[in-house]
Amino acid sequence: MSTHQQAHPLSLNRLLASLPSEEFKALQPHLEQVSLSHGQSIILPDEPIPFTYFPLNALLSLVTVMEDGSTVEAGAIGREGMAGLPILLDATTTPMQTLTQIAGQAVRVKAEIIKQAFDKGGALRHILQRYIHTTIVTGSQTAACNRLHQIEARLCRWLLMSSDGVGSEELRLTQDFLATMLGVRRAGVSEAASQLQNQGLIRYQRGRIQILNRKSLETASCECYEVVRAEYQRLFG
Repeated sequence: MSTHQQAHPLSLNRLLASLPSEEFKALQPHLEQVSLSHGQSIILPDEPIPFTYFPLNALLSLVTVMEDGSTVEAGAIGREGMAGLPILLDATTTPMQTLTQIAGQAVRVKAEIIKQAFDKGGALRHILQRYIHTTIVTGSQTAACNRLHQIEARLCRWLLMSSDGVGSEELRLTQDFLATMLGVRRAGVSEAASQLQNQGLIRYQRGRIQILNRKSLETASCECYEVVRAEYQRLFG
């Protein structure tokens, strides 16, 4: 599959970069680059979804919100993906929330535009169908991970996925936000992060985490990180 010129700034998103030149050019007039701030909600539970988002260097999080207001991460979306998949599946709303974990840039497209392009078929439909499959794999793997694996290994997985999603070894995150994403108390995050820092895997300061030894962090992570990464690589290369 021939793709559009990789030097284009929007090609930081791997789905957009996979599009053939003709399809990318047809979609390009509808692509709006926007800045997303930390904690910003882009899809609200049970509200109409007006836009889809293709992150460039921002990291988004799919969050399940319970009746008592507690939340837990159900998935993350970085430069490898897209937020707003319910639109493609003829669902105008979702009970899940999507918010910005790490501030940055994203490409915004009106929901009706991306749905029309998807329904036409072609490479865009093929690419997004494969991406939908990877989100199902990620969701099931995350459910198993949250149930079976220790917080330290889960934190390693989440840091690695976040790093992949934004294309950086430095992540701007707070303990409160990490606790929300992992569905644990802040004290649990603090203890797990301290252990990783003592092992020389990360440097953790106020609101900032730097990965120092990625290979060892992958070793310390549970198998869930590699399962999801391998499936994405199998489908997208």
